[in-house]
Amino acid sequence: MGARFSIFVKFPIVATICIFLTVSALANDRQSTEELGGEARIQASNEDLEKALFDYIPVPEWLEAVLNRLPVEQPPELSAKLEKEDFGQEIEQSFTSPTKSAAEDSDSRKTALETIPPLYSSPKLEGEGIWVSQDTPSTSDGIPLIHKTVYRPSIEFPNAVVYMAAFDMSRIKVRLFIGQTEPGIYQVSDTSSRESLSRIVAITNAMWMQQHARGAGAIFRGQIVYPMVPGMATLVIYKDDSVDVLEWSNDIPVSSIKDARQLRHLIVRDGKVVNQVLKNGRITDSELGLGGFLIDNDGRSTMNNEFWFLANRTAFGVRDDGNLVFAMGHHVGTKDLAKALVLAGCKRAIHGDANIHNIVCNFYFRDENNKIIKRDRLSPEQLQYTMKRYDQGYAKDFFAFYEK
Repeated sequence: MGARFSIFVKFPIVATICIFLTVSALANDRQSTEELGGEARIQASNEDLEKALFDYIPVPEWLEAVLNRLPVEQPPELSAKLEKEDFGQEIEQSFTSPTKSAAEDSDSRKTALETIPPLYSSPKLEGEGIWVSQDTPSTSDGIPLIHKTVYRPSIEFPNAVVYMAAFDMSRIKVRLFIGQTEPGIYQVSDTSSRESLSRIVAITNAMWMQQHARGAGAIFRGQIVYPMVPGMATLVIYKDDSVDVLEWSNDIPVSSIKDARQLRHLIVRDGKVVNQVLKNGRITDSELGLGGFLIDNDGRSTMNNEFWFLANRTAFGVRDDGNLVFAMGHHVGTKDLAKALVLAGCKRAIHGDANIHNIVCNFYFRDENNKIIKRDRLSPEQLQYTMKRYDQGYAKDFFAFYEK
């Protein structure tokens, strides 16, 4: 028995908008569905303690090389020198790859995603750093649309775990949807754009709600919902369905953009983790928080904790090949989440939403008639109920991914 999946965007005279996702079992329906379409300052660390930590747990040379490689705009002579360094041999010597099946080995050859050597050998985390397409959506002829892996990126906090999904943007398009309770929803209530949802493959959360985003901008179907802020980190979806993560500039023509969403600063720039940012003329730590709204799994604010930045977080990174990587981290800080994206080959990255109830990456599996027959989630720690969150719409922004 098949299942139909749809999003309804209604446009009544009163300027409101509702986005609905419905799933109904229809045994005889074979038609494709088409529907309308705080800041908190990081607690100062004891420099001697920090030095002792790094002396006791040294950064592996291969990891240090990756995280500190030169930005792409460095002078040619420096870039040439960097290219001569052979880090591949060091990786080979420091990591013995687990035995992989022939299917997994063939799978990895089809992508440019490289295995990430784990920092920890014990306790073993199954499949750590290995990109696989098993249990992710694929085309009707079996071509993977998404690859996924899991990784522990933190030297200071070994229990920080990050799940990542790499989207093949040559076969996938993504769309932003404005949350039902966001103030900007009234500005897009007359949008007549239609989207076919019969080829849905995934939905993820977007960024923080506007009230927490400190004036971040947004563009929805070519219309400016919130003014775009120059210099702010931005996830951009162009009208040709390509994506990018960048710092916004007024030189970017809005006419070329379908959707965009902003939030604070880049957490990865030039393939390197951003550790410090300039704010109000002062250099400050790059850790991002929600003020008192960053909470632990029991719903308590983390801001009185020494390590207040350890939380459930998400982020989006873009690779040189144009593919988008979504990261969902548990008990992780901004910089360690960014580190995972760097190791996944991302050149730039932007923070997404945070807190256990707001982090979502749902996969949708379709039959030959493009009807949803199965769902799954990227992280087993993602709350179970969120897999059906979008069946009746949702209050906050989200991104929907479709097969082209």
